[in-house]
Amino acid sequence: KEEMGKLKVEMKVDISKLDEKIGTIQQALERNDLTIKEVEKRTDRTGRKLERVDEQLKNVSKEMEDSLVYLEMDKAATYLRFQNIVESREEDLEQVMAEILAGLLEKDKDDILREFDEVYRVSRNYARHHKCPREVHIRFARRSVRDIIYKMSRDESITYKGKEVLVLKQIPRRVREQR
Repeated sequence: KEEMGKLKVEMKVDISKLDEKIGTIQQALERNDLTIKEVEKRTDRTGRKLERVDEQLKNVSKEMEDSLVYLEMDKAATYLRFQNIVESREEDLEQVMAEILAGLLEKDKDDILREFDEVYRVSRNYARHHKCPREVHIRFARRSVRDIIYKMSRDESITYKGKEVLVLKQIPRRVREQR
């Protein structure tokens, strides 16, 4: 009986120790649940902040792209492209273009030459494959001169050495891709 009593007491002590341990484990679990909930809240807040930052970056990127397109359009506004200008070996391209445009505008060749900033030929794959003359690009000193030439070329056809010359506006690649 004494042994049974001792065993009972030991069992009660062991059970109370187990109850204490279970209680501490439950408290630890509750604390862990609270910290998990706090971490989830912080994660949600951080996710929302990231989404806002991502949206802002997209907006800034779009604005930058629009600004770049605007700058390219502004730069291209002074250029005209001329197709079907027959090439010759010893050509002075500025003089040739001044002659063609002097005939169109009915102005002196020297006046036309003063309106040129840059005159050069551009090789294109199309011209190479179809054995056409290379395009001539002209940057004008003033946009108004370019506009006048472009409008007049729409009304009257320009010919050079028996071929019709096409006058086109310079459109930046980004703008063409957007269209």
